[in-house]
Amino acid sequence: MARDYRIDSLKGLLIILVIIGHVITTLDNVNFINHGVMGLIYIFHMPLFILISGYFSKSRDEQTQSSFWKNTCLLFITLVIFHFLGCFRSYLSNPNARAIFDGFPFGEKMWIIFPFGELWYIISLIYWRIILFYTPEALLKRPALYLSIALIVSILCGLTHLGMFLSIQRTMNFFLFFLLGYYFKHNAINTKLWYNNTLQLSLALILLPIIFVLFPRCGNFMNGADHYSLIDIPEKVMILTCSISISLFVFNNMKDVKWLRSFGQDSLFYYLYHYLIIVLVIQPLVIRYGLPCYFPFILCYTAIILIILRLLSKVRFLRWLTHPKLPALKR
Repeated sequence: MARDYRIDSLKGLLIILVIIGHVITTLDNVNFINHGVMGLIYIFHMPLFILISGYFSKSRDEQTQSSFWKNTCLLFITLVIFHFLGCFRSYLSNPNARAIFDGFPFGEKMWIIFPFGELWYIISLIYWRIILFYTPEALLKRPALYLSIALIVSILCGLTHLGMFLSIQRTMNFFLFFLLGYYFKHNAINTKLWYNNTLQLSLALILLPIIFVLFPRCGNFMNGADHYSLIDIPEKVMILTCSISISLFVFNNMKDVKWLRSFGQDSLFYYLYHYLIIVLVIQPLVIRYGLPCYFPFILCYTAIILIILRLLSKVRFLRWLTHPKLPALKR
């Protein structure tokens, strides 16, 4: 199958949006414009990333059990490696948080925050792939039922108090998007609704102002790990509907942009390392020299991060950490 450069370009755009969002939150400068940008980014960037993950995932019929578990174990090794790197990063950058790491690296307290920070997506991806692999065939072949179950779980998962624990709540919250991607790749859902740009754009234009005017703290509902009560369900439903609409609209209308391809093809590397650059390079420079945090400067900092990551991507050892290979056992 020929490589779809449009998907590469889309992943490249999304990883840049991830970095912009994390630069804003890390520098803790949420002025009016930055707040609006964050709201727009967070309502669709990870849902769409997860949809693409589902698009490229395989069911049990498409792979052997041994190859599935081999790839899953390698991804888990990557998760553990970057969890420790994240803990070390926090230890270096935040003296006030060092009490968390008493007994490092074997203390119980360190594992309370597993997986570290942005790594929630990696462990959730492992969960989603396992769930898909072991979904009974009778359910997998009934997309309307399976998607309905995932929708209900997504709406109700915030009633739990799981929070960030092992990323279980986020896994439940975003599984709907993973399934949407999987079923679209297999032509198992109504493509008339999928490709209805007018409907999706109309829903987004109607819901976005309502969400940001009535629910200014809506960002707390977008990361998938926050607790809410029954009276907050309408807000959750509006945000979920808006997320789906914008995600599908962007997916349908994204074009192949040549300079974005390389970022998309290497999106895992950029995702795993970008926060290290933000907190160990950009944040200290901004604080030390009192650099501004207005949105044009946020874009400049993002460009610097991308340049640094592009240079680091040439280092073989750093690339190996993102895709570790286990040595073959001698017979």
